[in-house]
Amino acid sequence: MNIILLMLSIIIYISYGIQNCIYIAFSLLISYFVAKHLKNRKVLLVITIAINAAILLFVKFLPYTNINIFAPIGISYYTLQVISYLVDVYKGKYEYEKSLCNYALYIMYIPHLFIGPITRYDEMKEQLQAKKRITLDNLLSGTLRIMWGLLKKLVIAGRISIVITTITGNLEVYNGCYALLAMILYSIQLYTDFSGGIDIVLGVSKIFGINLSENFNAPYFAQSIKEFWKRWHISLSSWLKDYIYIPLGGNRKGKIKQAINVLITFMVSGLWHGVNYILWGIIHGIFVLFGDKYKTKYKWLNRAVNFIIVSFLWSFFIWNNTQTVAEMMISVFTNFNLKEVCANFLNLGLANADWIILAISTISLFIFEGNKQKIEGEKINDEIKLILICTLATIILVFGIYGIGFNVNEFIYSRF
Repeated sequence: MNIILLMLSIIIYISYGIQNCIYIAFSLLISYFVAKHLKNRKVLLVITIAINAAILLFVKFLPYTNINIFAPIGISYYTLQVISYLVDVYKGKYEYEKSLCNYALYIMYIPHLFIGPITRYDEMKEQLQAKKRITLDNLLSGTLRIMWGLLKKLVIAGRISIVITTITGNLEVYNGCYALLAMILYSIQLYTDFSGGIDIVLGVSKIFGINLSENFNAPYFAQSIKEFWKRWHISLSSWLKDYIYIPLGGNRKGKIKQAINVLITFMVSGLWHGVNYILWGIIHGIFVLFGDKYKTKYKWLNRAVNFIIVSFLWSFFIWNNTQTVAEMMISVFTNFNLKEVCANFLNLGLANADWIILAISTISLFIFEGNKQKIEGEKINDEIKLILICTLATIILVFGIYGIGFNVNEFIYSRF
């Protein structure tokens, strides 16, 4: 089964451009062979990590140069996995992988290569080596998770993307409360798009008997930015903590050094997303350092304020230009055109029925998120799973967004 999964991963990856294979093959092969000789050779570890990090940085800076070179898909994800593997082998956390096939599958496993989650080798090792077979329970559980992800992507994120495209298409007209609406809606779009993609990845993996770690835990229920990062993109947050923050010294060398370490870690997080997002990362770092001091005793108020802060900061993702971001943020406070937004609500790309569908599905999503642990704790038999699968499939087919102007295959976080 591993050979089949690896071949499928390679074929699908090549379909996005054979040039992709040059980068990933280099990282994969150099890390595989170097890992065998890492014992007590810190210089070799540093050099190999530096090479992989330099390639990633080069790709991140490509958009700001005149160099016309193909940028590989998924490099942000597999580079972090390569680095974590090398560091863990060097530290003796586990032995290097002797099978090139197993290691290649870990790096190139196609479901999580484009969007995550960022896995550690020790999480995957036993599952890759185990004999795999598709069971009815795994098939139904995995398919149910896939349907849930598709519902998020096609019913919620798809509709919001239309509104976001309309608002960002004319900055002179759509600012002020329009910008605030875009920020709030984009928060929901990004979450449903990203977490929906992760649901699909986890569902496909479940079918093959591979259990990947969860990447989200109701992030918009967080009461502070610090808590938000424990719930959002958990695999990236965990990676940054273990391989950037702690090696820098963590909180072991005084409060000033800890603050510097936090800011550096979030600066790296911003750079991982792209050069445009370094400031976004630093601002998040500042809120992590001081955000808890402004919490109230009211959970609902903390969550509401935190959601607004996060939504404002997603502006860096909406407009992609720091000057435009600043202008849109300022316009929220200087151009209070709420009446105009309310009057023009149905001219933002969605019909009245679409707004109703979006509202109902979004409210349902947050109700589920708020009761997720309780719901997942219930034992669901195969018949109920099949009914849920058919119900979700029907909802997706009837209410999903398809057609020209909306690329079903594109997920926002695959761009990073």
